[in-house]
Amino acid sequence: MPEDRRVQLNLSPQEAEALHAALEDLLETGPANPDLERPFRLLAWRILAAKTGTGLTGRLADLARQAETLEQYEAARDEELGPILDGLESAENRDP
Repeated sequence: MPEDRRVQLNLSPQEAEALHAALEDLLETGPANPDLERPFRLLAWRILAAKTGTGLTGRLADLARQAETLEQYEAARDEELGPILDGLESAENRDP
């Protein structure tokens, strides 16, 4: 199939999450397959964009819906989570 052609899937949330879990399992336990990494990330982005909620999940879902590309979403997510992750990783917040 030519690279510039697109395939669209319409999956229920349950089907999308099952496919995501299967891809995750393949990536973690199967032979190395770099061709699965991007579809795994794309599916995670679109699953999150379909979610609603409050708090951090709601904020990330909003970022996912606003992004036009996977790369835009990941950059926005990293910017949003950066301060949170930095705080969680700081020595002050670690168990003694």
